[in-house]
Amino acid sequence: MKVTLFMAIAWSLAFLICTLMAQMLYSVYWKPRVLERFLKQQGIRGTSYKPIYGDKKVMQDMNTQAWSVPMSSLNHKIVPRVSPFVDLMVHNYGNVCLSWFGTMPRLIVAKAELMKMILNDKSGQFKRPPISPLVDLLTMGLSTLEAEKWATRRRLLTPAFHHEKLQGMVPEFLASCCNLIDRWKSILADSSDGWSEIDVSPELKTLSADVISRTAFGSSYEEGKKIFDLQEEQTVLALEAFQGLYFPGLKYIPTKKNRRRYKVDNEIKGILREIIHKKQKAIQNGESSSDDDLLGLLLQCKEQNGSDMTIEDIIEECKLFYFAGQETTAQWLTWALIILAMHPEWQEKARQEVLQICGDKTPNADILNQLKIVSHFGTKKFNLNFYT
Repeated sequence: MKVTLFMAIAWSLAFLICTLMAQMLYSVYWKPRVLERFLKQQGIRGTSYKPIYGDKKVMQDMNTQAWSVPMSSLNHKIVPRVSPFVDLMVHNYGNVCLSWFGTMPRLIVAKAELMKMILNDKSGQFKRPPISPLVDLLTMGLSTLEAEKWATRRRLLTPAFHHEKLQGMVPEFLASCCNLIDRWKSILADSSDGWSEIDVSPELKTLSADVISRTAFGSSYEEGKKIFDLQEEQTVLALEAFQGLYFPGLKYIPTKKNRRRYKVDNEIKGILREIIHKKQKAIQNGESSSDDDLLGLLLQCKEQNGSDMTIEDIIEECKLFYFAGQETTAQWLTWALIILAMHPEWQEKARQEVLQICGDKTPNADILNQLKIVSHFGTKKFNLNFYT
């Protein structure tokens, strides 16, 4: 009886091990090879599949090398620095080519018509690729939804960005900008020789964080600073997971990094819950309107008939807006300064326009609408010719 039981357990373990090995062989070798052959039959060239890691190592090494030295000159050919691997692939294999991120094939599309077709596709065929569950902690809200759910959520959020809403936020924008200018004036005043070197990048991050806190959540930069600091750490942790090798169940292993990832995520959610609770209380007491900022609009959407939005959904949207809003705005402002430095003649034209139209007055929405040259730098002047 004992021998029979032992044999049954042994056979069960052997079957389980064989099944796992077969699944691993399928995922790591057979499936990528079949996909590679299928894509090459369609005329799509690219790198050959390397088991497990694919092109990850090459990509990381090229990024490290490109980012370790300053740019030799300011020009519009930024792809070799920002994404040297993509630049090399397009140069070697054409505007549509195949690379490998681990065991997952990736198509690099550098053809404007194809980009437009993919981004405008409504059929749902172009889905977001699956990513490591450890990176999922950073992806959030609208950015994770697909098809109809994405369209519905986007339709609910769109009113927060209507022109009249943005016009009403101008005083808050000005308050944040004035704080920045006063801070820079203070630094110059404390300088003994009348000038000082300022690291603009963190200053612009502070500015964008303050603007988002004021306009989207009715709070202050100080109140949202903890969220921004935690999200910055969360980004570093997510990037490490993104670049590493993931296997099923890894997120459940209580490693030091995993524990920190979940702790940071829980802290962010806790702070946002408190901000949401304060907003709900202010609306109930008549101290705030439900449509004067993004958070109020989200709460309003939650209460609509037929809405399936929950507090957790609102938290995820807040996380997305804090993260994406700060990064994109700060980088946009940084690039604006770089463009102005590259074109001093336009810098002078923009300065003269501001002095002529604003003078000594504090700008308002009407005055800002008259700044044609300045607004021009936010549109056409920012176009980049990546592959010319």
